[in-house]
Amino acid sequence: MSAPLLRRRAFLPLLPAFLILPAAVLSACGGGAEREEIRHPELLQEAARLNDVAGAAVAAGLVGAVFGSQPEGLQKLYLGSAGLSQQSQGPALSSEQPFQLGSLSKSMTAALAAELVRQGKLRWDSRPAELLPELIALQHPEFAAITLRQLLDHRSGLPAFQDPSELEELADYLAIQTEPLPTSDRERRRLLARWMLARKPALPPGQELLYSNAGYTLAGAMMEAATGQDFDSLLLNWARGLGLELSLNPPPRAPQGHVGPTPQSLKPFEALAPEWAVWVDGALRPSGNVWMTPAAYGRWLAEHQRALQGQSHGLAPEYVQRLRQLPEGEYGLGWVAMQAQGQRGLVHTGAYLGFMGMVFVQQGGKQAYFGLSNTEGNNEDGNSWVLNVLTQAVLQLASR
Repeated sequence: MSAPLLRRRAFLPLLPAFLILPAAVLSACGGGAEREEIRHPELLQEAARLNDVAGAAVAAGLVGAVFGSQPEGLQKLYLGSAGLSQQSQGPALSSEQPFQLGSLSKSMTAALAAELVRQGKLRWDSRPAELLPELIALQHPEFAAITLRQLLDHRSGLPAFQDPSELEELADYLAIQTEPLPTSDRERRRLLARWMLARKPALPPGQELLYSNAGYTLAGAMMEAATGQDFDSLLLNWARGLGLELSLNPPPRAPQGHVGPTPQSLKPFEALAPEWAVWVDGALRPSGNVWMTPAAYGRWLAEHQRALQGQSHGLAPEYVQRLRQLPEGEYGLGWVAMQAQGQRGLVHTGAYLGFMGMVFVQQGGKQAYFGLSNTEGNNEDGNSWVLNVLTQAVLQLASR
């Protein structure tokens, strides 16, 4: 791959999947699904209700949508879907198909980091240059004291790394490299670390929150340096230990993603050129690029619910304790604490490759709701009309 060719290519952004909106999404766990349905007959209608909500979301412009809920005390995940896998063509969207989670998977990166801290391979106050010594002579002085926790809490001062202008700057940086460009995601992350930390911080490190895909990418590079393993292997092995099924590339059954500023202007998402895909889809994976079925994602949320309720779970204790105590309005380890429908909850959103999703988990672990769509789009003013549709649908589900 030639650097001059890279410089001329369009570089699409990795969207933040983090918008503090009144949203909700649920997946709970417990025992005795059948007994709960006997005590609460309305739960027998839950799947039909979810199908109706998904149908209304499609009528509002989404190509397809899946919503999930699991009422308190149940092990049974309820799912409902509507719409198409590909615009204007069959087949119908199925709740069994895998979806791109985008930044909904930031919580997985953070939970993996917490597990490495538990194992003593990292510290919450580990600094990038401790693990990547080439940064000592290169990094901006204001970045010298940033920590792993600040990276995962978006308080490192690193830029969002999603604006087209930032990505064009990366293209210019790659174009002037005199050495061959790296050929592995791990080495690409190290090169990104050198480039990002040599720049002036977007905000003073350690102070205000600034949502940053760059910060999570750098955290991924630190995990690789601490373990000697590449991030993909770390993530897959850790997820397997939790009984989670995920894919790092689009599975064959995945629906088509769609993008557009309005429902009338939606078009299939166009894949990046291969020379750019290795940087966005691969090197930036720690900031959000995982595929899961709704049922598998529900199991990930159920792990949180068991942990938050004090039941047996496989998550690092410090990760769980942080989420349980996260103050309202604060971001921590892939989640934001906020009020929704009168409940304190943990919220995040995700968007990438023509997909969007949102999730709400009650901070005490009793309830959760989620919505996923193969539709992505922002209006000209920057607001996401897709996320607005998902928000309204999830609030409807939460308003029991």
